[in-house]
Amino acid sequence: MAKLAFDTGGTFTDFALLDDNGELHLHKVLSTPNNPAEAVVRGVSELLEQFGDVVDLDKLQVLGATTVVTNAVLERKGVKTGFISTAGFQDMLRIRNEGRYDLYDLNLKYPDPLVTRANSFGAVERISADGEVITALEEETVRGIAGRLREEGIKSVAVCLLHAYKYPTHEQRIAALLREEDPDIFVSLSSEVCPEVREFDRASTTVVNAYTRPQMSGHVAHLEREFAVKGIDRQVLWMTSSGGLVPSSRAAELPVRLIESGPAAGAVAAAEFGRIAGEGSVLSFDMGGTTAKLCLIPNGEPTVGTDLEVAHYHRFRKGSGFPLKIQSIRMIEIGAGGGSIAAKNPLGLLDVGPRSAGAIPGPAAYQRGGTEPTVTDADILLGYMGTESFVGGSFKVSKDAALAAMTKLASSLDVSVPRCAFGIHDLVNESMSKAAAVHATDLGVDPRSLPMVAFGGAGPVHAYGIARKLGIKRIICPTGAGVTSAIGLLIAPVAVDLSASFPMQVDNWDFAAMDRLLGDLAAQGAEVVRAAGVAPETITNTYTVDMRHVGQGHEITVALPKRSLPPKQFHEQLLANFFKLYRELFGRTVAGSSVEVITWRLRAGGQKDQVTRPHTRHAAQAKKGTRLVYFSERGDFVETPVYDHYKLPVDEEIRGPAIVEQRESTAVVGPSGTAHVDINGNLVINIA
Repeated sequence: MAKLAFDTGGTFTDFALLDDNGELHLHKVLSTPNNPAEAVVRGVSELLEQFGDVVDLDKLQVLGATTVVTNAVLERKGVKTGFISTAGFQDMLRIRNEGRYDLYDLNLKYPDPLVTRANSFGAVERISADGEVITALEEETVRGIAGRLREEGIKSVAVCLLHAYKYPTHEQRIAALLREEDPDIFVSLSSEVCPEVREFDRASTTVVNAYTRPQMSGHVAHLEREFAVKGIDRQVLWMTSSGGLVPSSRAAELPVRLIESGPAAGAVAAAEFGRIAGEGSVLSFDMGGTTAKLCLIPNGEPTVGTDLEVAHYHRFRKGSGFPLKIQSIRMIEIGAGGGSIAAKNPLGLLDVGPRSAGAIPGPAAYQRGGTEPTVTDADILLGYMGTESFVGGSFKVSKDAALAAMTKLASSLDVSVPRCAFGIHDLVNESMSKAAAVHATDLGVDPRSLPMVAFGGAGPVHAYGIARKLGIKRIICPTGAGVTSAIGLLIAPVAVDLSASFPMQVDNWDFAAMDRLLGDLAAQGAEVVRAAGVAPETITNTYTVDMRHVGQGHEITVALPKRSLPPKQFHEQLLANFFKLYRELFGRTVAGSSVEVITWRLRAGGQKDQVTRPHTRHAAQAKKGTRLVYFSERGDFVETPVYDHYKLPVDEEIRGPAIVEQRESTAVVGPSGTAHVDINGNLVINIA
């Protein structure tokens, strides 16, 4: 079956089409931030105009990753939202959890809540932690709240009541009452969005969902209408932050789970490209126009965490943003992309990012209104990226415009233009190499032992410099590196992640309760993945649990043993899994302390797919010419051969320095490197 994937990024929207013959076609257009659907429709139209004769539109499956949710939160462009809590807890979003991300800052600040205090309401009700109804729900107060929401023009509301993660009846009744009063209102319940312990985190997640839900619902509906006009009449499948695909109905209902969809697709692709290159563990490096993402992939699978944080008051400072209790692939993100703006800081030194020129106005070289020098401008001036071959020559950039912008900055810093441009390039590499080292060290891995999978429009341009700083000796640049996240969508399985908090001590285990809880999760998961077209007999369920010593404040996630094991063996295996991971993380175990499960998790899904990677395997004049390229090892510009990636013969060695161009990206091979294209079409760079 043919598949068409799109990934909406901050600067470009990427496309990958797998046609009915198994051939892969790649495409790229500038994003349209004011209306992301516009770029998607344009790119899909252009691909189908060119390759529609080898695609059966009746069976074409469209897959998507989007920044709609992320941008709505970061730019605070979501809808006016209401918040309903148990009466007396209306200030929950402002009190937060009393944590401090900087102990010594007396003027600590956090982002303003997405819901104003005036639109935060208390419902008269109370259910205890063990399920006893202390105060019955006063339905008239809820109807009164509905009237105030209507007066304020609020069309989306988040509901988060005490202990609703386990006892959701009052939340469900509030939703029914709100819909009776206003059938068109969007209601996000914490018991559906995030049925987990920790009040503020649950509320924060539910509010982000409510804040973005109408926009995502509109985006999904708009795209499916446009696709239907073209003869594509199937639900779009959307990438979640944890690396699985879900149908449009699910994506529109729970948009908070898509907040890292693009980076997650990239990590899925990096794992696959590493596998076919014969590597078990890799470091994924994805650098686009706005940010760079680094992800450690041990043993062929990205690590999935159980929480995330967005919209930091201090960018990338953990604890200063909105916490989200969703499952997401663990990665670190820094504000260093091709569009990152370089400037002189108050100390008279060079800074790069986190401000970005994005798609509009873009780098100066794009000639779309940008006047400040960016990383892309520096890379063009250094010869790493060609002006005539940018995006395969379909997008014209101006070296003169990049030079004009860079000259102003170089003059203010009293350095030459080449020195200024390389300073920008090297500073970005330094920032990313330090971030990668910290990320790997946190996970107990020496980054020097890992090969790097480099992709994104700017990833292969910077991979060589970063690898040298980290001591990495092997870089893998996939075919279609500039649209790898879109390719990741073609590979990813349909999968849904579900969770439910239900505390249970290992010393007081209730097998009946466990079976009932996991059975409910499995039924919910099967419903979602079947809606995406997965055959029931092919669905696989993977269970994990969040565990801790009784009395501890946080948990670690471990695999749940097979439920078919005898009770004694089940307990022994569960504790062995817990203590093994606990020792790996903390270097010790705690003797004489009971252990408990807090949250139960399920991933239900189908199987990964494969994609054909086209490659010309015979010499066809791969060398395109030469150009002057700056290399710090030589301390100057060097006349450097430029090769067409797709025309390089398999296993024929290229000695650095060299530039290897794809349509969507460019790989830099420095003087200390050699490169070759492997049988799968990957460009493999080895560094001496």
